[in-house]
Amino acid sequence: MPFKEVRETVLVRTLSDVLVAMTDLFRKEMMLARAELGENIKAGVKSSVWMIVAGFLGFVVFLVLVEAAIFGVASLGLALQWSCLIVAAVLAAVAAGIYIYGRSMMPETLAPVRSMREMGDDISTIKEQLT
Repeated sequence: MPFKEVRETVLVRTLSDVLVAMTDLFRKEMMLARAELGENIKAGVKSSVWMIVAGFLGFVVFLVLVEAAIFGVASLGLALQWSCLIVAAVLAAVAAGIYIYGRSMMPETLAPVRSMREMGDDISTIKEQLT
């Protein structure tokens, strides 16, 4: 009889330790997921700002092209319209470069993929240990 009581006590203590460790592990995993999500949102905002800058420069390109068309019609001179077109081409190249840079900074997903995968691994490990 004493052996059975000891075994049950050890089993209860072990299960209690496992539950405490599991709770602590999930709490830490949630903190990690929150931090990862914050980093992904920060990167998303940064890349969005660069894409907004590219959109603004694209609008400036449109205005310069309109200005080139107006000067071309008004003056029918070659030099003025060509200078406007050269400026528009340079601004278009800058806008394209900024857009590509902003797009490359955007993370593929904002979800905390690594933390979710680790939580799944933790759950699998706990299931294996309990069976």
